[in-house]
Amino acid sequence: MPNKFKNVSVISTGSWVPPNLKNLSNSEGIYQVQINELVLMASIGIHDHEKIKKQRVSISLSIKAVDNLHKVNESIRNVVSYEIIIKNLKKMCSKGHIELLETLSEKIFDMCFEDSRILSVWMKLEKLDVFQDTKSVGIEIVRERNDYIGKKKDSNSVAKLKKK
Repeated sequence: MPNKFKNVSVISTGSWVPPNLKNLSNSEGIYQVQINELVLMASIGIHDHEKIKKQRVSISLSIKAVDNLHKVNESIRNVVSYEIIIKNLKKMCSKGHIELLETLSEKIFDMCFEDSRILSVWMKLEKLDVFQDTKSVGIEIVRERNDYIGKKKDSNSVAKLKKK
């Protein structure tokens, strides 16, 4: 491929650098808040023995948020706080019985998307003590704010379908 520019060497690093790099420094991007393998005791499961005894559940989240960090002062209220998220996860897992990991995931998405700065959430939920011959079993889900909010608005239509 011929080079269009004089005195330019091209080294491929597998990365693309935008031509307007100077303009990007003023724009908002995204940053990620990570919670890796938070292990909590939860009453979760469809089997009778799971309803009697709590079991270990591992929660991992990667939360993409609006990067306005260059505009905020050093206050926890100005960022998406992993401390507050963990506190809320602990409360959530201590309240009553949950039948499915999928139900727990919906509760976690609801909690996360209450914060308008959160753009998307990757979640991995694992039950750690179900089978002796596995480290864990579980689910992994990714939701984008726009898709999730739209689906929550349509959730009443499911109830209407069940009544028909």
